Amino acid sequence: MKILLVNPPRFNGMPVVREDRCEITVPNVVPPHGFVYLAGILLNENHNVRLIDANGYDLDFEYIKKEIGKEKPDIVIFKSTPETFYSDIKVGDIAKSISKEIKTVMICFSLATVPEEALKRAKSVDVYVTDYDYEIPILKLTNNINLENIRGIAYRENGDIIVNLPNSKRFDFSSLPTPAWHLILDFSVYWVQVPSIRPCVFVESMKGCGLGCSFCTIADVKPKFRDAKKVVDEIDYLQGRGVRYINFFDATFNISRKRVYKVCEEIIERDLKIEWFANVRADITEEEAGIMKEAGCRGVSIGVESGSQEVLDRINKKTKVSDAEEAIKNLKKAGIKQYASFIVGLPGETKETIEKTKEFIKRTKPTGFQVNSLVPYPKCKIYEDAVKQGKIKELKFEDLLLYETPISLCDLSVDEINEYRKKIYRDIYLTPSWWLSNIWYAMKNPKDLRLGFGYAVKVFRRVVRGMEKEI
Repeated sequence: MKILLVNPPRFNGMPVVREDRCEITVPNVVPPHGFVYLAGILLNENHNVRLIDANGYDLDFEYIKKEIGKEKPDIVIFKSTPETFYSDIKVGDIAKSISKEIKTVMICFSLATVPEEALKRAKSVDVYVTDYDYEIPILKLTNNINLENIRGIAYRENGDIIVNLPNSKRFDFSSLPTPAWHLILDFSVYWVQVPSIRPCVFVESMKGCGLGCSFCTIADVKPKFRDAKKVVDEIDYLQGRGVRYINFFDATFNISRKRVYKVCEEIIERDLKIEWFANVRADITEEEAGIMKEAGCRGVSIGVESGSQEVLDRINKKTKVSDAEEAIKNLKKAGIKQYASFIVGLPGETKETIEKTKEFIKRTKPTGFQVNSLVPYPKCKIYEDAVKQGKIKELKFEDLLLYETPISLCDLSVDEINEYRKKIYRDIYLTPSWWLSNIWYAMKNPKDLRLGFGYAVKVFRRVVRGMEKEI
């Protein structure tokens, strides 16, 4: 079967990440690694597969139209996000304008619990994948199994929208065949945080998380791991293609300390001089940080979420504020940069708890930080709570933005939450001790001067332009 995978164009000029739990517009350009992995699976089944990364290469819908007309695929599969939904579905419109026989398939995990709504708004989409492990239903779709017998999808039939049951079994991520990175011809367009971190490629060594945080779309998705050797084989191949940086897409790289050691020891044993980044839980130990540094870890993103223990307990975070503080100390000692992530507007949030978050940042002085507003994605428990409380009466995809919350689940108003988010940025950026801490780090690590300059430019832009659309 002839299959075309499409990562749609940028949204109003802004690059987009369309990868399950991370479906947002961002000021970074990242590769569609999920499609690369899916392509490897489909090629292994002897399908004819092509990948168009319109986002990465900044291609427009006219280019997609020309290529679909030229390729005449049997199936077009594309991904989306809540924010970019109405733009992305143009891919389906284009495919159907060329041939009604082309089957159009859409993936947007953030909206997987509301497939009827998605299909009502995306008239040109035949099938909407509702499973987190979309590999299973897509494999069946591409092998011409009747739609009624495919779990994990919603589809149209005689004018009705049919929603099938989800799959009871998960995709065996450890069985993933060789990712089809050969479909990406030029890695130089991909970067994270600042343009100097390039070429940078996402690698996924585990899928899921399942730690139960109430704001997360994969709170109930248990982790599935790939073999450490295969993960490092992939990194080795990418380095041979000129990739300088790896960003582990894993939701929680250190969810299994045993596996952290396996991956790091494999990298060290092969003497790979690759630099990498990861997302970690806020309880990383000194020993763990040490071996990660030895294996080439350059920086991590830590999901701290709040400086208030009461708020952390309300969202089922299962970590302590003191854990996060200790983790930042351990990472600093190891020489790993820390990018701390926070959310304002969580249940139980008050002016006092927001002040605790701000004081946490001032006290710990992470290398960088990010403050998001609460987003009630339909896949998370917080959304269910919001519906029960009557806070969400009509789901508007375009309102699901990390920089502007559409609702309040605490005693603060929506305007206060969004303003406090911006105020934290302003107050920290105007704190001399935070700047001195980072200048001192840069002086001790001259290798990071270019990165530090890029981050300083990003900070300056936030201050000058405001934080309305910055994350």
